[in-house]
Amino acid sequence: MLQTQEVGMPEVVRSIYDAALDAKRWPDFLARFATAFSSESAVIFGQDFSDRSVDIGAHPASFAARHGVGEDAMYAFAQHYCRCNVWTENEQLHQHGQVVNAAWLYPERQLPRTEWYADWLRPQGLFHSFAAVVEKRAQRSFNVTAMRSKRRGPYTADEETRLYALMPHLQTAFALHRRLHRADALAHASLAVLERLPMGVVLLDATGAVLHANARAHRLAQSSRLLFLGPHDTLRAASADHELWLQRAIRQAVTTQAGTPLHCGSARRLHGLEGSSLHVLVTPLPAWSSPFGAQALGAVFVSNPEAALRSQGDALRHFYRMTPAEARLADALLNGLSLQEHAQRQGISIHTARAQYKSAAAKAGVSRQADFVRTILTGPVMLNWPMLGRTDLDPA
Repeated sequence: MLQTQEVGMPEVVRSIYDAALDAKRWPDFLARFATAFSSESAVIFGQDFSDRSVDIGAHPASFAARHGVGEDAMYAFAQHYCRCNVWTENEQLHQHGQVVNAAWLYPERQLPRTEWYADWLRPQGLFHSFAAVVEKRAQRSFNVTAMRSKRRGPYTADEETRLYALMPHLQTAFALHRRLHRADALAHASLAVLERLPMGVVLLDATGAVLHANARAHRLAQSSRLLFLGPHDTLRAASADHELWLQRAIRQAVTTQAGTPLHCGSARRLHGLEGSSLHVLVTPLPAWSSPFGAQALGAVFVSNPEAALRSQGDALRHFYRMTPAEARLADALLNGLSLQEHAQRQGISIHTARAQYKSAAAKAGVSRQADFVRTILTGPVMLNWPMLGRTDLDPA
């Protein structure tokens, strides 16, 4: 098999990886690809053999791109002519990692009598085609296809060999494109969610360094002067006592998901000399939480205990089937109150409060209070929270 550089295509290979890193460059790759294979047109699209439909790029994750084929022609292809495409009639001829040539996909002498040729290929001056089946999963494939006019002749065995030489590069680029898209989409979605939450949130990596802090965390830290998001991605507390507790709690949280030792998280009320206060919960995160490429192993939730969060009683009852009393207790814990403080405010005994907590925690699937608060803070109730203004949560 010929190596890619031996057929003068290093620029094509470079353009493949440029496109994998920047999806806007797929058409640039196709232009070089078409030139390298003496073709007027080249396209990337998804083929679903179950219903003969195609994906021509209607969403950000799509690999679809085109060169030398007009937008109207691609639209017509997706709407109708994909089902007339005689080159995709036999799914068994399209296998993962294979190069397929139209010359043996369908008899060339019969092609002019087909609707596919008469109404789609001929208006564009196209006749011959070959393609790299870069991916094939179940009945869906992703292909890089070149097309050219009849006068240029069918694609040769030498050109098939050259396309095979590109195959591993295309497969790597497609996988990289998909992985980067997912990471990017997850990052943007996670950022949006963090900005919606009604408290400050600081995400921590395996070393305890700050991966990301939402805007509310910055405002609470700045206005209270009890916490500082400092240089070198650090989160610090103002007083020595608070700093000792905070750094110990951070170490315990991030090492729990790293494997040792097991710790459910810590919570503390921080008080300043000028009367300011913050409620701080430091907790491990689920091991799957990787919103920014690097894995977030811990989180710090920060709220102003003087500005109560809006009640989420309805959401708590809906998502966790809590009773009204259990939902009130959960609201209190989310606002940094202890069971004793909640019992006093509600005029109930501590035994009743503990019984309510035990029932509510069981419905949330946890037992420890730190786990209970963390589960609520990272669960669907918080994602359902309406956007709140500064006066709702931030210290005066």
